[in-house]
Amino acid sequence: MKSARRGGDEDMEVLDRMELDSLQKVFERLDRKNDGKVDKDEVTQQFEELGYRPRKITDYGNSEVEDIIWEVDEDCDGAIDWDNFVQMYIRCRRDRTGSEPKRLFNLVEFMIHDKDGSGSVNEDECMEILYHRYGKEAMQKMTDDIFKHDKDGDSVISFQEFLDIVSGNKLSGGAEKQSYVNSAMRTIAKA
Repeated sequence: MKSARRGGDEDMEVLDRMELDSLQKVFERLDRKNDGKVDKDEVTQQFEELGYRPRKITDYGNSEVEDIIWEVDEDCDGAIDWDNFVQMYIRCRRDRTGSEPKRLFNLVEFMIHDKDGSGSVNEDECMEILYHRYGKEAMQKMTDDIFKHDKDGDSVISFQEFLDIVSGNKLSGGAEKQSYVNSAMRTIAKA
């Protein structure tokens, strides 16, 4: 597999070392065949482990996972290599228009936050990271904003709850609130 340190200078300006390390760990978790690429079977398996059932047929006649791969696969080989993976992440992080496809990005972001691979982001993990970054008061506000979307009250954010948060389905306060919560979730990823 290509090293996470490899990449253009522009990539290095956008992602710091910790972000690249986190991104590489997620890529390695997805690349179950250890062939340096992530294919539809590997993405499907990850979704299944998270309790998400991708659609078998979309409006385009493919499975949802095939559509996700196609959105990112620059060389059209049916898989996502490291360079495509990093570029997808950077494009989605930079996107202010909402026009970049975010389905794989959402999976990657969730996996970055789910540091122990349990399929969820727990409140204690979230609070510890936010406390060290912003102090007690900001930590409590950010944690409250994130975990008020915890549907079942178990103090854990599942992948589906995460998708609801990042897609804005459960947020009041519009784009500003969405940006605030996304910023809090990215802070968790950087820790």
